[in-house]
Amino acid sequence: MVQEQARTEKAGASRAALHLVTALIGGIYAWFLITTYAELSTQWSYLGFWYQPPSPLLTGATIGLSALLGMFLPMHSWTIVGFAKWALYFLLFIPSVIIPPQQGILPMGDLIFLLAVIWSSAAAFILLLSDGKPFAKLRLAPRTFWAGVLGVWAVGNVGIFVIFGETLNIVGLEQVYEQRAAATTLGGALMGYVMGTLSGAVNPFLLVAGITRRQPVLIAAGLIGQLLIYSTLAGKVVLGSTLLTIGVFFVFRNGRVMFGRIYAAVLFFAVLGPIVSVYRAGTGVFSNISDLVYMRILALPGVLVGVYSDFFLNYPVTYLSHSLVGRPFSEYPYGMESVGQVIGRYVTPTAAVAEINNYNANFIAADGIAGFGTLGVPLILFLAGLWLWISSRLIGEIDRRIACAVLMPFVVSLADASLFTAILTGGGGMAALLLYLYRSTEEYGKITAPARLKAQSAGNVRGVRVR
Repeated sequence: MVQEQARTEKAGASRAALHLVTALIGGIYAWFLITTYAELSTQWSYLGFWYQPPSPLLTGATIGLSALLGMFLPMHSWTIVGFAKWALYFLLFIPSVIIPPQQGILPMGDLIFLLAVIWSSAAAFILLLSDGKPFAKLRLAPRTFWAGVLGVWAVGNVGIFVIFGETLNIVGLEQVYEQRAAATTLGGALMGYVMGTLSGAVNPFLLVAGITRRQPVLIAAGLIGQLLIYSTLAGKVVLGSTLLTIGVFFVFRNGRVMFGRIYAAVLFFAVLGPIVSVYRAGTGVFSNISDLVYMRILALPGVLVGVYSDFFLNYPVTYLSHSLVGRPFSEYPYGMESVGQVIGRYVTPTAAVAEINNYNANFIAADGIAGFGTLGVPLILFLAGLWLWISSRLIGEIDRRIACAVLMPFVVSLADASLFTAILTGGGGMAALLLYLYRSTEEYGKITAPARLKAQSAGNVRGVRVR
Protein backbone atom coordinates (compact mmCIF):
# COMPACT_ATOMS: atom_id res chain seq x y z
CA MET A 1 0.00 0.00 0.00
CA VAL A 2 2.77 2.38 1.00
CA GLN A 3 4.82 1.44 -2.07
CA GLU A 4 1.82 1.96 -4.35
CA GLN A 5 1.19 5.39 -2.83
CA ALA A 6 4.87 6.28 -3.25
CA ARG A 7 4.74 5.24 -6.91
CA THR A 8 1.60 7.34 -7.43
CA GLU A 9 3.22 10.38 -5.84
CA LYS A 10 6.37 9.89 -7.93
CA ALA A 11 4.32 9.62 -11.12
CA GLY A 12 2.41 12.77 -10.19
CA ALA A 13 5.63 14.66 -9.51
CA SER A 14 7.05 13.47 -12.83
CA ARG A 15 3.98 14.67 -14.73
CA ALA A 16 4.11 18.03 -12.94
CA ALA A 17 7.77 18.42 -13.94
CA LEU A 18 6.89 17.59 -17.55
CA HIS A 19 4.13 20.22 -17.51
CA LEU A 20 6.62 22.84 -16.32
CA VAL A 21 9.23 21.81 -18.88
CA THR A 22 6.64 21.90 -21.67
CA ALA A 23 5.55 25.39 -20.62
CA LEU A 24 9.19 26.54 -20.61
CA ILE A 25 9.80 25.00 -24.04
CA GLY A 26 6.62 26.63 -25.36
CA GLY A 27 7.69 30.04 -24.09
CA ILE A 28 11.18 29.71 -25.59
CA TYR A 29 9.71 28.58 -28.90
CA ALA A 30 7.32 31.55 -28.91
CA TRP A 31 10.14 34.01 -28.29
CA PHE A 32 12.32 32.58 -31.06
CA LEU A 33 9.36 32.48 -33.44
CA ILE A 34 8.78 36.21 -32.86
CA THR A 35 12.47 36.83 -33.58
CA THR A 36 12.24 34.71 -36.73
CA TYR A 37 9.10 36.54 -37.80
CA ALA A 38 10.87 39.89 -37.47
CA GLU A 39 13.53 38.67 -39.89
CA LEU A 40 10.99 37.14 -42.28
CA SER A 41 9.14 40.45 -42.42
CA THR A 42 12.12 42.06 -44.14
CA GLN A 43 11.67 39.62 -47.02
CA TRP A 44 7.92 39.05 -47.10
CA SER A 45 6.24 42.23 -45.85
CA TYR A 46 4.49 42.65 -49.21
CA LEU A 47 2.70 39.32 -48.57
CA GLY A 48 1.25 40.31 -45.22
CA PHE A 49 4.30 39.72 -43.01
CA TRP A 50 3.89 43.21 -41.60
CA TYR A 51 6.00 44.09 -38.60
CA GLN A 52 5.09 46.91 -36.24
CA PRO A 53 5.98 45.42 -32.85
CA PRO A 54 3.77 46.30 -29.87
CA SER A 55 4.98 47.24 -26.43
CA PRO A 56 7.39 44.81 -24.73
CA LEU A 57 4.67 44.23 -22.13
CA LEU A 58 2.21 42.91 -24.70
CA THR A 59 4.89 40.81 -26.41
CA GLY A 60 5.86 39.34 -23.07
CA ALA A 61 2.21 38.66 -22.24
CA THR A 62 1.70 36.68 -25.47
CA ILE A 63 4.82 34.62 -24.76
CA GLY A 64 3.54 33.95 -21.24
CA LEU A 65 0.10 32.96 -22.56
CA SER A 66 1.74 30.59 -25.03
CA ALA A 67 3.74 28.99 -22.23
CA LEU A 68 0.69 28.68 -19.99
CA LEU A 69 -1.22 26.93 -22.75
CA GLY A 70 1.54 24.33 -22.84
CA MET A 71 0.85 23.53 -19.18
CA PHE A 72 -2.48 22.02 -20.22
CA LEU A 73 -1.10 19.51 -22.73
CA PRO A 74 -1.45 15.81 -21.86
CA MET A 75 1.74 14.29 -20.47
CA HIS A 76 0.93 10.60 -20.85
CA SER A 77 1.63 8.60 -23.99
CA TRP A 78 -0.31 10.08 -26.89
CA THR A 79 -3.82 9.13 -27.83
CA ILE A 80 -5.22 10.31 -31.19
CA VAL A 81 -6.67 13.45 -29.62
CA GLY A 82 -3.59 13.99 -27.45
CA PHE A 83 -1.34 13.92 -30.51
CA ALA A 84 -3.53 16.50 -32.28
CA LYS A 85 -3.35 18.78 -29.24
CA TRP A 86 0.44 18.74 -29.22
CA ALA A 87 0.75 19.27 -32.96
CA LEU A 88 -1.77 22.12 -33.10
CA TYR A 89 -0.18 23.76 -30.07
CA PHE A 90 3.09 24.34 -31.92
CA LEU A 91 1.80 24.62 -35.49
CA LEU A 92 -1.26 26.82 -34.93
CA PHE A 93 -2.09 27.95 -31.39
CA ILE A 94 1.25 29.59 -30.57
CA PRO A 95 1.56 31.41 -33.94
CA SER A 96 -2.06 32.60 -33.67
CA VAL A 97 -1.37 34.15 -30.26
CA ILE A 98 2.05 35.73 -30.83
CA ILE A 99 2.12 36.94 -34.45
CA PRO A 100 -1.03 39.14 -34.85
CA PRO A 101 0.26 41.59 -32.19
CA GLN A 102 3.57 41.86 -34.09
CA GLN A 103 1.78 42.86 -37.30
CA GLY A 104 0.48 46.09 -35.76
CA ILE A 105 -2.66 46.26 -37.95
CA LEU A 106 -5.51 45.58 -35.52
CA PRO A 107 -6.95 48.24 -33.18
CA MET A 108 -5.88 47.45 -29.64
CA GLY A 109 -9.35 46.60 -28.38
CA ASP A 110 -10.02 44.22 -31.26
CA LEU A 111 -6.57 42.67 -30.88
CA ILE A 112 -7.03 41.96 -27.17
CA PHE A 113 -10.47 40.47 -27.84
CA LEU A 114 -9.05 38.26 -30.61
CA LEU A 115 -6.22 37.01 -28.39
CA ALA A 116 -8.59 36.33 -25.50
CA VAL A 117 -10.98 34.34 -27.69
CA ILE A 118 -8.23 32.32 -29.41
CA TRP A 119 -6.42 31.54 -26.16
CA SER A 120 -9.52 30.58 -24.18
CA SER A 121 -10.86 28.48 -27.07
CA ALA A 122 -7.52 26.69 -27.45
CA ALA A 123 -7.36 26.09 -23.69
CA ALA A 124 -10.87 24.60 -23.71
CA PHE A 125 -9.93 22.45 -26.73
CA ILE A 126 -6.90 21.05 -24.89
CA LEU A 127 -8.54 20.61 -21.50
CA LEU A 128 -11.96 19.24 -22.46
CA LEU A 129 -11.46 17.13 -25.58
CA SER A 130 -10.82 13.41 -25.14
CA ASP A 131 -10.90 10.25 -27.25
CA GLY A 132 -14.16 8.45 -27.82
CA LYS A 133 -15.01 4.79 -27.35
CA PRO A 134 -13.87 2.87 -30.46
CA PHE A 135 -16.47 1.85 -33.02
CA ALA A 136 -17.02 -1.85 -33.59
CA LYS A 137 -14.59 -3.29 -36.11
CA LEU A 138 -15.32 -4.96 -39.40
CA ARG A 139 -14.00 -8.37 -40.33
CA LEU A 140 -11.65 -7.60 -43.20
CA ALA A 141 -9.03 -9.93 -44.65
CA PRO A 142 -5.56 -8.32 -44.85
CA ARG A 143 -5.18 -9.41 -48.47
CA THR A 144 -8.37 -7.58 -49.42
CA PHE A 145 -7.29 -4.47 -47.54
CA TRP A 146 -3.85 -4.27 -49.12
CA ALA A 147 -5.22 -4.96 -52.58
CA GLY A 148 -7.61 -2.04 -52.14
CA VAL A 149 -4.94 0.37 -50.85
CA LEU A 150 -2.44 -0.45 -53.58
CA GLY A 151 -5.21 -0.35 -56.19
CA VAL A 152 -6.20 3.18 -55.14
CA TRP A 153 -2.52 4.19 -55.19
CA ALA A 154 -1.98 2.78 -58.68
CA VAL A 155 -5.18 4.18 -60.23
CA GLY A 156 -4.61 7.61 -58.68
CA ASN A 157 -1.04 7.88 -59.91
CA VAL A 158 -1.95 6.72 -63.40
CA GLY A 159 -4.61 9.45 -63.43
CA ILE A 160 -2.00 12.04 -62.46
CA PHE A 161 0.28 10.94 -65.30
CA VAL A 162 -2.59 11.10 -67.78
CA ILE A 163 -3.84 14.55 -66.67
CA PHE A 164 -0.57 16.38 -66.04
CA GLY A 165 1.65 14.55 -68.53
CA GLU A 166 4.49 16.71 -69.80
CA THR A 167 3.96 19.41 -67.16
CA LEU A 168 5.21 17.09 -64.39
CA ASN A 169 8.42 18.55 -63.03
CA ILE A 170 10.23 18.31 -59.68
CA VAL A 171 11.34 21.91 -59.24
CA GLY A 172 13.28 23.77 -56.58
CA LEU A 173 11.43 25.93 -54.09
CA GLU A 174 12.44 29.06 -55.98
CA GLN A 175 10.56 27.76 -59.07
CA VAL A 176 7.33 26.82 -57.32
CA TYR A 177 5.18 29.57 -58.78
CA GLU A 178 6.36 28.96 -62.33
CA GLN A 179 5.44 25.28 -61.99
CA ARG A 180 2.00 26.14 -60.62
CA ALA A 181 1.39 28.56 -63.49
CA ALA A 182 2.25 25.82 -65.99
CA ALA A 183 -0.14 23.24 -64.49
CA THR A 184 -2.83 25.20 -62.65
CA THR A 185 -5.46 24.88 -65.39
CA LEU A 186 -5.21 21.08 -65.44
CA GLY A 187 -7.04 18.55 -63.33
CA GLY A 188 -10.22 20.08 -61.97
CA ALA A 189 -12.11 19.36 -58.76
CA LEU A 190 -12.11 15.56 -59.12
CA MET A 191 -8.36 15.41 -59.58
CA GLY A 192 -8.02 17.66 -56.54
CA TYR A 193 -9.83 15.06 -54.45
CA VAL A 194 -7.66 12.30 -55.88
CA MET A 195 -4.43 14.16 -55.15
CA GLY A 196 -5.60 15.08 -51.66
CA THR A 197 -6.49 11.47 -50.91
CA LEU A 198 -3.09 10.26 -52.11
CA SER A 199 -0.93 12.94 -50.46
CA GLY A 200 -2.93 13.19 -47.24
CA ALA A 201 -3.72 9.53 -46.59
CA VAL A 202 -2.62 6.78 -48.97
CA ASN A 203 1.02 7.79 -49.51
CA PRO A 204 1.68 8.54 -45.81
CA PHE A 205 0.06 5.23 -44.86
CA LEU A 206 2.23 3.27 -47.30
CA LEU A 207 5.34 5.09 -46.08
CA VAL A 208 4.61 4.49 -42.40
CA ALA A 209 3.49 0.89 -42.94
CA GLY A 210 6.67 0.25 -44.90
CA ILE A 211 8.86 1.60 -42.10
CA THR A 212 6.93 -0.40 -39.51
CA ARG A 213 7.07 -3.64 -41.49
CA ARG A 214 10.57 -2.96 -42.87
CA GLN A 215 9.31 -3.32 -46.40
CA PRO A 216 11.27 -1.07 -48.79
CA VAL A 217 8.69 -1.48 -51.55
CA LEU A 218 5.99 0.21 -49.46
CA ILE A 219 8.41 2.95 -48.38
CA ALA A 220 9.34 3.59 -52.01
CA ALA A 221 5.67 3.65 -53.06
CA GLY A 222 4.86 6.26 -50.41
CA LEU A 223 7.82 8.50 -51.23
CA ILE A 224 7.41 8.21 -55.00
CA GLY A 225 3.73 9.03 -54.62
CA GLN A 226 4.51 12.19 -52.65
CA LEU A 227 7.15 13.31 -55.15
CA LEU A 228 4.67 12.76 -57.97
CA ILE A 229 2.10 14.94 -56.19
CA TYR A 230 4.75 17.63 -55.67
CA SER A 231 5.70 17.50 -59.36
CA THR A 232 2.17 18.56 -60.38
CA LEU A 233 1.55 21.89 -58.62
CA ALA A 234 4.73 22.10 -56.49
CA GLY A 235 2.83 22.11 -53.20
CA LYS A 236 5.49 22.84 -50.59
CA VAL A 237 3.25 21.57 -47.82
CA VAL A 238 3.51 18.05 -49.34
CA LEU A 239 7.26 18.06 -48.72
CA GLY A 240 6.92 19.52 -45.24
CA SER A 241 4.17 17.16 -44.12
CA THR A 242 6.14 14.14 -45.39
CA LEU A 243 9.16 15.10 -43.30
CA LEU A 244 6.92 15.65 -40.28
CA THR A 245 5.24 12.27 -40.84
CA ILE A 246 8.62 10.53 -40.60
CA GLY A 247 9.58 12.67 -37.61
CA VAL A 248 6.40 11.79 -35.71
CA PHE A 249 7.00 8.08 -36.31
CA PHE A 250 10.42 8.27 -34.67
CA VAL A 251 9.15 10.25 -31.69
CA PHE A 252 7.98 6.87 -30.36
CA ARG A 253 10.11 4.17 -28.76
CA ASN A 254 8.67 0.86 -27.61
CA GLY A 255 5.19 2.22 -28.09
CA ARG A 256 5.69 5.29 -25.89
CA VAL A 257 6.22 8.95 -26.71
CA MET A 258 9.73 10.16 -25.98
CA PHE A 259 9.02 13.72 -24.88
CA GLY A 260 12.73 14.47 -24.71
CA ARG A 261 12.94 14.02 -28.48
CA ILE A 262 10.08 16.47 -28.95
CA TYR A 263 11.70 19.07 -26.71
CA ALA A 264 15.04 18.67 -28.50
CA ALA A 265 13.42 19.03 -31.94
CA VAL A 266 11.40 22.10 -30.90
CA LEU A 267 14.44 23.83 -29.40
CA PHE A 268 16.55 22.98 -32.45
CA PHE A 269 14.05 24.50 -34.88
CA ALA A 270 13.41 27.45 -32.57
CA VAL A 271 17.09 28.43 -32.45
CA LEU A 272 17.65 27.66 -36.13
CA GLY A 273 14.83 30.00 -37.25
CA PRO A 274 16.52 33.38 -36.81
CA ILE A 275 19.79 32.03 -38.19
CA VAL A 276 18.44 30.74 -41.50
CA SER A 277 16.20 33.80 -41.86
CA VAL A 278 19.08 36.24 -41.37
CA TYR A 279 21.29 34.39 -43.85
CA ARG A 280 18.45 33.47 -46.21
CA ALA A 281 19.92 35.38 -49.14
CA GLY A 282 23.37 33.87 -48.66
CA THR A 283 22.83 30.22 -49.60
CA GLY A 284 20.20 28.18 -51.35
CA VAL A 285 20.00 25.73 -48.43
CA PHE A 286 19.18 28.45 -45.89
CA SER A 287 16.73 30.03 -48.32
CA ASN A 288 14.88 26.74 -48.85
CA ILE A 289 14.72 25.95 -45.13
CA SER A 290 13.56 29.47 -44.32
CA ASP A 291 10.86 29.47 -47.00
CA LEU A 292 9.55 25.93 -46.47
CA VAL A 293 9.79 25.47 -42.71
CA TYR A 294 9.57 28.93 -41.17
CA MET A 295 7.71 31.11 -43.67
CA ARG A 296 5.32 28.46 -45.02
CA ILE A 297 4.66 26.10 -42.10
CA LEU A 298 5.47 27.85 -38.80
CA ALA A 299 4.83 31.59 -39.29
CA LEU A 300 2.17 31.79 -42.01
CA PRO A 301 -0.70 30.40 -39.88
CA GLY A 302 -0.32 33.27 -37.41
CA VAL A 303 0.14 35.81 -40.22
CA LEU A 304 -3.15 34.80 -41.82
CA VAL A 305 -5.05 34.91 -38.53
CA GLY A 306 -4.02 38.55 -38.28
CA VAL A 307 -4.74 39.35 -41.94
CA TYR A 308 -8.17 37.66 -41.93
CA SER A 309 -9.07 39.41 -38.66
CA ASP A 310 -8.16 42.77 -40.13
CA PHE A 311 -10.18 42.16 -43.30
CA PHE A 312 -13.33 40.80 -41.68
CA LEU A 313 -13.47 43.61 -39.16
CA ASN A 314 -14.34 45.82 -42.10
CA TYR A 315 -16.07 43.56 -44.64
CA PRO A 316 -18.95 41.05 -44.53
CA VAL A 317 -18.37 37.60 -43.06
CA THR A 318 -19.45 34.58 -45.11
CA TYR A 319 -21.48 32.53 -42.59
CA LEU A 320 -19.64 29.53 -44.10
CA SER A 321 -21.17 30.19 -47.52
CA HIS A 322 -17.65 29.75 -48.91
CA SER A 323 -17.90 26.03 -48.06
CA LEU A 324 -20.22 23.20 -48.99
CA VAL A 325 -21.53 23.21 -45.42
CA GLY A 326 -22.89 26.76 -45.44
CA ARG A 327 -23.57 27.34 -49.12
CA PRO A 328 -27.22 26.12 -49.02
CA PHE A 329 -28.06 28.45 -46.14
CA SER A 330 -26.37 31.76 -46.97
CA GLU A 331 -25.42 33.79 -50.05
CA TYR A 332 -21.71 34.16 -50.63
CA PRO A 333 -20.86 37.91 -50.64
CA TYR A 334 -17.75 37.93 -52.84
CA GLY A 335 -18.92 36.79 -56.25
CA MET A 336 -16.74 34.38 -58.22
CA GLU A 337 -13.57 34.85 -56.16
CA SER A 338 -12.72 32.49 -53.32
CA VAL A 339 -12.06 33.87 -49.84
CA GLY A 340 -8.35 33.25 -50.38
CA GLN A 341 -8.38 35.29 -53.59
CA VAL A 342 -10.31 38.11 -51.91
CA ILE A 343 -7.74 38.25 -49.11
CA GLY A 344 -4.92 38.09 -51.67
CA ARG A 345 -6.35 41.10 -53.47
CA TYR A 346 -6.67 42.92 -50.14
CA VAL A 347 -3.05 42.26 -49.13
CA THR A 348 -1.55 43.00 -52.57
CA PRO A 349 -3.99 45.49 -54.17
CA THR A 350 -1.52 46.68 -56.82
CA ALA A 351 -0.76 43.22 -58.22
CA ALA A 352 -2.05 42.27 -61.64
CA VAL A 353 -5.03 39.90 -61.75
CA ALA A 354 -2.86 37.01 -62.87
CA GLU A 355 -0.45 37.62 -59.97
CA ILE A 356 -3.01 37.65 -57.14
CA ASN A 357 -2.04 35.03 -54.57
CA ASN A 358 -4.67 32.71 -53.17
CA TYR A 359 -4.42 33.25 -49.41
CA ASN A 360 -5.89 29.97 -48.23
CA ALA A 361 -5.65 29.88 -44.46
CA ASN A 362 -5.90 27.59 -41.47
CA PHE A 363 -9.32 26.62 -40.16
CA ILE A 364 -9.29 29.25 -37.39
CA ALA A 365 -8.98 31.99 -40.00
CA ALA A 366 -10.64 30.42 -43.07
CA ASP A 367 -13.69 29.02 -41.26
CA GLY A 368 -13.92 30.68 -37.87
CA ILE A 369 -12.99 34.31 -38.61
CA ALA A 370 -14.12 34.35 -42.25
CA GLY A 371 -17.38 32.62 -41.36
CA PHE A 372 -18.45 34.51 -38.24
CA GLY A 373 -15.73 36.95 -37.22
CA THR A 374 -13.77 36.56 -34.01
CA LEU A 375 -16.64 34.76 -32.29
CA GLY A 376 -16.44 32.04 -34.93
CA VAL A 377 -13.17 30.78 -33.42
CA PRO A 378 -14.73 28.73 -30.57
CA LEU A 379 -17.36 27.35 -32.95
CA ILE A 380 -14.85 26.05 -35.47
CA LEU A 381 -12.61 24.64 -32.73
CA PHE A 382 -15.65 22.79 -31.40
CA LEU A 383 -16.28 21.32 -34.87
CA ALA A 384 -12.60 20.37 -35.22
CA GLY A 385 -12.76 18.67 -31.83
CA LEU A 386 -15.90 16.83 -32.88
CA TRP A 387 -14.17 15.47 -35.98
CA LEU A 388 -11.10 14.41 -33.97
CA TRP A 389 -13.40 12.63 -31.50
CA ILE A 390 -15.08 10.76 -34.36
CA SER A 391 -11.66 9.93 -35.83
CA SER A 392 -10.49 8.54 -32.49
CA ARG A 393 -13.53 6.25 -32.43
CA LEU A 394 -12.69 5.01 -35.91
CA ILE A 395 -8.99 4.51 -35.28
CA GLY A 396 -9.26 2.93 -31.84
CA GLU A 397 -6.28 1.31 -30.14
CA ILE A 398 -3.96 0.50 -33.03
CA ASP A 399 -0.21 1.13 -32.95
CA ARG A 400 0.12 4.81 -32.03
CA ARG A 401 3.26 5.26 -34.13
CA ILE A 402 1.27 4.36 -37.22
CA ALA A 403 -1.88 6.29 -36.32
CA CYS A 404 -0.19 9.55 -35.33
CA ALA A 405 2.29 9.53 -38.21
CA VAL A 406 -0.43 8.85 -40.80
CA LEU A 407 -2.59 11.65 -39.36
CA MET A 408 0.25 14.18 -39.48
CA PRO A 409 -0.53 15.49 -43.01
CA PHE A 410 -4.14 16.10 -41.95
CA VAL A 411 -3.02 18.03 -38.88
CA VAL A 412 -0.59 20.07 -41.00
CA SER A 413 -3.43 20.84 -43.41
CA LEU A 414 -5.50 22.15 -40.47
CA ALA A 415 -2.79 24.79 -40.07
CA ASP A 416 -3.02 25.56 -43.79
CA ALA A 417 -6.64 25.04 -44.91
CA SER A 418 -10.30 25.07 -44.00
CA LEU A 419 -11.46 22.28 -41.67
CA PHE A 420 -13.84 20.98 -44.33
CA THR A 421 -11.11 21.09 -46.99
CA ALA A 422 -8.69 19.29 -44.67
CA ILE A 423 -11.21 16.52 -44.07
CA LEU A 424 -12.42 16.11 -47.65
CA THR A 425 -9.43 16.99 -49.84
CA GLY A 426 -6.62 17.13 -47.29
CA GLY A 427 -6.87 13.43 -46.56
CA GLY A 428 -8.36 13.68 -43.07
CA GLY A 429 -11.43 11.62 -43.82
CA MET A 430 -9.60 9.02 -45.90
CA ALA A 431 -6.77 8.70 -43.35
CA ALA A 432 -9.26 7.94 -40.55
CA LEU A 433 -11.06 5.44 -42.78
CA LEU A 434 -7.79 3.74 -43.79
CA LEU A 435 -6.73 3.37 -40.18
CA TYR A 436 -10.16 2.00 -39.26
CA LEU A 437 -9.92 -0.62 -42.00
CA TYR A 438 -6.34 -1.40 -40.96
CA ARG A 439 -7.59 -1.95 -37.42
CA SER A 440 -10.24 -4.27 -38.82
CA THR A 441 -7.59 -6.42 -40.50
CA GLU A 442 -5.97 -6.85 -37.08
CA GLU A 443 -9.33 -7.97 -35.72
CA TYR A 444 -9.64 -10.43 -38.61
CA GLY A 445 -6.37 -12.01 -37.55
CA LYS A 446 -7.59 -12.33 -33.95
CA ILE A 447 -10.86 -13.92 -35.08
CA THR A 448 -9.48 -16.32 -37.65
CA ALA A 449 -6.41 -17.52 -35.77
CA PRO A 450 -8.39 -19.26 -32.97
CA ALA A 451 -10.74 -20.67 -35.61
CA ARG A 452 -7.82 -22.13 -37.53
CA LEU A 453 -6.36 -23.62 -34.35
CA LYS A 454 -9.70 -25.13 -33.46
CA ALA A 455 -10.09 -26.60 -36.94
CA GLN A 456 -6.51 -27.88 -36.84
CA SER A 457 -7.19 -29.58 -33.52
CA ALA A 458 -10.37 -31.19 -34.84
CA GLY A 459 -8.58 -32.33 -37.95
CA ASN A 460 -5.81 -33.93 -35.92
CA VAL A 461 -8.37 -35.84 -33.88
CA ARG A 462 -9.91 -37.22 -37.06
CA GLY A 463 -6.59 -37.84 -38.68
CA VAL A 464 -7.26 -35.15 -41.27
CA ARG A 465 -4.81 -32.38 -42.09
CA VAL A 466 -6.49 -28.99 -42.25
CA ARG A 467 -5.01 -26.33 -44.48
